[in-house]
Amino acid sequence: MDTVRGEIIDKCCGLFVRYGTKSITMDDLARELGMSKKTIYQHFSDKEEVVMAFVTEHIKQQIKSIDEIAEKAENVIDELMRSAEHMKMMMANMNPSLVFDLKKYHPKCWMIYLDFKKGHLEHFIRKTLEKGILEGFFRKDINTKILARLRVETVEVCFSTEQFPSSDFNLADVQLEALTQFMYGISTLKGHKLINKYKQITEDE
Repeated sequence: MDTVRGEIIDKCCGLFVRYGTKSITMDDLARELGMSKKTIYQHFSDKEEVVMAFVTEHIKQQIKSIDEIAEKAENVIDELMRSAEHMKMMMANMNPSLVFDLKKYHPKCWMIYLDFKKGHLEHFIRKTLEKGILEGFFRKDINTKILARLRVETVEVCFSTEQFPSSDFNLADVQLEALTQFMYGISTLKGHKLINKYKQITEDE
């Protein structure tokens, strides 16, 4: 990747996650980068292309993180607990309006995200659920196809500022609570014991 283009994408990723896409202008981006708008326009035709690059890079990083967590995890519960920690860090400075902005102002970018969500993410979650059943941590009677879709959609609902206004709810807390209850709901007694063990370790740290 071109060094300057990569620098622009890296900076816009931080700004869009923190403030959403609508409130960040090309002037803001140029000022944060310490370069002229002319330089930015040499690499991107308009703001839409910048947002598209951000979404593409964000998805790429998400896939990388998911694969790394799965590789390091000792079991499916460990994997989900690691995912929870990753989610907590990722959402610490995330503005809930980001999802709303993508939906309303950048439909092409939103469609790319939906393809990722309905494709890679949903498929990965389903495989994780199937692995949990084989390991004995998740119940055998769960419908992995339905639950994979439910889990993906729950993540999006938790981003809703209408349902969970930032004045009353912390985004990371909402997402972590949803994940925790999802885990307990599908787990066997063996799974519950291991979840409690991991939670105790985390609380003691």
